[in-house]
Amino acid sequence: MTSSDPGPGGQHDPAKAQETAQWWATPPTGTDPGQPVQGADPTMLNYAAGGGMAYTPPAQAVPQMPSDAGYPQQQPMTGGGYPQPMSGGYPQQQYAAPQQQYAAPQQQYAPVPPVAPAYGYAAPPPKGGNKTGWIIGGVVGLVVIVGAVIGIVALSSGSGPLNSDKKNAGKYTMDNVSNGCSVIDTSALSKFAANSKGTPEHSETKATDYSGGRFECRAGNEETTKPDKYGSTNTNTADLTLDVSFLSGTSSAYNRPEYDIWKTSDTGTTGSGRTSGDLGGIGEAGYWVSKSDDYTYFTTTDYTCAVKDDNASVKINIRTTMYKGKDVSRDDLAQVCKDQTRKALDNVKKK
Repeated sequence: MTSSDPGPGGQHDPAKAQETAQWWATPPTGTDPGQPVQGADPTMLNYAAGGGMAYTPPAQAVPQMPSDAGYPQQQPMTGGGYPQPMSGGYPQQQYAAPQQQYAAPQQQYAPVPPVAPAYGYAAPPPKGGNKTGWIIGGVVGLVVIVGAVIGIVALSSGSGPLNSDKKNAGKYTMDNVSNGCSVIDTSALSKFAANSKGTPEHSETKATDYSGGRFECRAGNEETTKPDKYGSTNTNTADLTLDVSFLSGTSSAYNRPEYDIWKTSDTGTTGSGRTSGDLGGIGEAGYWVSKSDDYTYFTTTDYTCAVKDDNASVKINIRTTMYKGKDVSRDDLAQVCKDQTRKALDNVKKK
């Protein structure tokens, strides 16, 4: 703010603000001395207003960057570069990002030297298209397959169990047997028990390339005892089991007649009340085994006959259970067993 000064000795009006003219404010020519100065910038010194010389600031030298300051001198940009305005007395530096060129390194591999074979093993075939190893392996595999086929053909043409022409070789066959119980007389059991238990059961297994076939029969009779003094009754029984087996091909260590297995099991067992012996007059060989067990109220007796002849094995077992008051002699059991064994062997002989 500026105002007129009444000067020395003048009266000051207390109602008016006492303003003091500032040293930088000089009224322009032709203005009322009491009018405030308008538009004066208090931050600038107005040297020209008082008739003095205009102030000119001294020129300042622009510092130069030494050439050895450690920075590379920038070259002016050409082409697509745009000039930048100067600011603060220093030139704007232009930087162009360097274009880096990368070339994928070419790797060179030296050929792998052959690996020495381990002890006892053949060296692997070299890589790179050499198929000699594959060819040799294929030839070896083919030789093995051909050898296996030749072996099977040779075995099947021999005397082993694979030969279908030999499976029915021998004097006996079961080709005409459809009911195994038909080769014996099951009514022979009536000598020990009067009444049949029912229709005998049978099973047949036909001959194959590995077996000459086999069949079985199971029959039984029973009867009721007389009442005792208390009016109680019991049942006496007589059961028969028939086994007939046929050998396929020629007998050998691996193709044994069933008779040999039966005899080893039956005669090799010992115990109280057990006896055995040879059975002659039927086939090439035979044996019998008898065993009795006495209990308080009844006695059980087992009698077995077995024979073999050529390619056939026949075995019959008769088991009786008799309560006190009725006895069965071992001789009677032996006779029935022997007769039915002979009958079975005769009925499977080739006609």
